[in-house]
Amino acid sequence: MMVPRPRLIVLTALVLLPATLAAALAAPLTPVAWAAAVALLLAAGLDAASGGRRFAGLEVTAPEIVRLTVDQPARVQLYLRKPGPLDLELQVGLALPEALVSEAPVQRLHLSAGQERLALGWPCRALRRGRYSLTACHIELPSRWGLWGVRRRFALGSEVRAYPNLVAGQQSILGLFSRREWGWRTMRKVGKGREFEQLREYLPGDSYEDVDWKATARRNAPVTRVYQVEQSQEIYVVLDASRLSTRSAEFGRDRRRRDRSGARPEFQTGPTALESTIFERYVTAALVMALAADRAGDRFGLVIFGARPDCVLKAGRGRAHYNACREALYNRMPQMVSPDFDELFSFLGTHLRKRALLLFLTNLDDPLMAEGFVNALRACARQHVVRVNMFRPAGAYPLFSSPDVHSAQGIYEHLAGHMAWSALSDTGRRLRQCGAELALLDKEQLCSQLIGQYMEIKQRQLL
Repeated sequence: MMVPRPRLIVLTALVLLPATLAAALAAPLTPVAWAAAVALLLAAGLDAASGGRRFAGLEVTAPEIVRLTVDQPARVQLYLRKPGPLDLELQVGLALPEALVSEAPVQRLHLSAGQERLALGWPCRALRRGRYSLTACHIELPSRWGLWGVRRRFALGSEVRAYPNLVAGQQSILGLFSRREWGWRTMRKVGKGREFEQLREYLPGDSYEDVDWKATARRNAPVTRVYQVEQSQEIYVVLDASRLSTRSAEFGRDRRRRDRSGARPEFQTGPTALESTIFERYVTAALVMALAADRAGDRFGLVIFGARPDCVLKAGRGRAHYNACREALYNRMPQMVSPDFDELFSFLGTHLRKRALLLFLTNLDDPLMAEGFVNALRACARQHVVRVNMFRPAGAYPLFSSPDVHSAQGIYEHLAGHMAWSALSDTGRRLRQCGAELALLDKEQLCSQLIGQYMEIKQRQLL
């Protein structure tokens, strides 16, 4: 594809306009005007014919996989290779998918005669997580005489992976990022551990239940067993990717905090204000829990279910395991399906033989789904420690818990919130009868509240 450059436009104005006026005012100058026009058209045609050859040998490549973090500035590396001694002035444009934005739509480069390879870092930012493709790069070169801009499309086969952003909520979980703030290392544990550590001689005051009678018989002297707090316990986050997780995270916004003037709250608009769903918050919380479990010396596992369990990562530790969890989550999207809790708990009972902590991130504000969850939970809760977590619905608080009632609309909203809270409280009582606990989490404190549950269970040694 060719486009006229300013030089051709200016030259056309300087040659054709005077020639046309001269031919119109003086008839003897008509042949001269035609000669000037033909010369201009011939020069433009010859320049256009030679422009395509300037791309000979030019190559554009990009890495096969580009990894980005949502809402964090990054660069996509492009590599341009040009054989030959030509000096080239290039304009480069990158075809970004809609989930990536860049402040530089076009970049200008200069390839000197002795420079055969050039690395170009294209600044961009991911708006949401997922897998995307970089399919093409467009380059414009000036023709030999600079009358035309010659454009060509170069195919790229790069895959862009945008991962969830864990830095945005760093203030609420500062302990994960600063070891000095990691407070539970010195937190007092309730009771004593039951994991065997070593044998030692009996000391006055030792409990008889800790005496190792076989070792005492062998040594002819009292010997006591020493226990330590259990390590490398298994923690599983069970993530709900069904239809109720597709709702906006604003579903959990407290209605009592909005403006009572009757106007709807103003939200940001534009490319940076994409709607965040409940599932997006659950994904971030799951990755934060993976970091917390690794810091505490436990093993972290992941289960994702939609209509049925379709992604399972056995509990493990280390950087490689965390990367595997991140790869499983970055491109997972919720589906418009209803979960089958009977199949889910049958699957968990079959594949999780060792006692583990199961942290469910699901939605039980639908009475039918809550009924199915409670009925299917009974067998699993006897073997594992189960904690069920969900977003607090809008205004789901007990009646008279807030004095912010100034109109009839506020009264109705509080009554609706109380009814939602009452239904969830009834579900929580039924879960406690099965040996599980239900927690309503706030959108802003989701990660910190989830880690608080984990710390409490570690302190009480419930596993």
